[in-house]
Amino acid sequence: MIKFIAADMDGTLINSRHEISAENCHMIKKAQQQNIRFAIATGRLYDDVKLLLDKYGLKCECITMNGAEYFNTTGDCIAGIYIEKEKAHKIFSMMQQTKKFAIEIYTNKGCYTSSTKFQLFCSMIKRARIYHANFSMLQIFLYLLRNPHFRRMHYIKDIDVFLASDIKIAKFISFGDNAAEMSAFRKQMEKVDGIAVSASFATNIEINDTAATKGAILKSIAKEAGIKRDEVMVIGDGLNDITMFEEFPDHSAGMGNAVPEIKRIASFVTNDNNHSGVGTAIKKALTI
Repeated sequence: MIKFIAADMDGTLINSRHEISAENCHMIKKAQQQNIRFAIATGRLYDDVKLLLDKYGLKCECITMNGAEYFNTTGDCIAGIYIEKEKAHKIFSMMQQTKKFAIEIYTNKGCYTSSTKFQLFCSMIKRARIYHANFSMLQIFLYLLRNPHFRRMHYIKDIDVFLASDIKIAKFISFGDNAAEMSAFRKQMEKVDGIAVSASFATNIEINDTAATKGAILKSIAKEAGIKRDEVMVIGDGLNDITMFEEFPDHSAGMGNAVPEIKRIASFVTNDNNHSGVGTAIKKALTI
């Protein structure tokens, strides 16, 4: 019997129009009505997730920033795994040396960048081309000007002052436009001890503390609740979901649009994100 379901967000729970389908919403609520816990496991900040939860009337647990923070259904952060400041300085220096990527720093107090507003805007164009592949350039510009993530960004004037503050650093993230170039950079960063390097797409990099992964925090949550490994279902599509699939292989649903690495280790493949793949997987969970 499934007692806990965790689903990725981008490319999984939300479709290519950045919407949560009525079927997905219905099945999440149906699972919760049957006392099955449901968590969103995402690389995003909690504030960005909360906007969607409120829009669709959902209340669920959230694993954010790839496993760096865990929020309960009332929005309280009850667990956090952060990067040591000395290591954060090393990561920042290595990323800055490339001079090719705008660096975003996700923290317990919002999102920060050492880049200029123009540099960040250019970086977010690269991101939007992935998330909204059907948008024209004009549509992308208008979307970004209204984008809450862009509008809430904090700009760092002095990185040393920032690192010396009491702000806790959970994750570094950057987007590029060349998959081979980004792959080479990820391999370079993987040589740094004590960090977990992942990606949502071929052209981005996400860096957390080595203990902060979706799989690790989900394992901890399940263990604390007395939920067994085979009582958990995980659903995802990207490289930053692999740790969930490794920790909970028995009922692991790869999205129809998932990367080959996910499909290869998934116990089954559900519909893609434009055809309510999460809802379809939850239906299967209710029969187990």
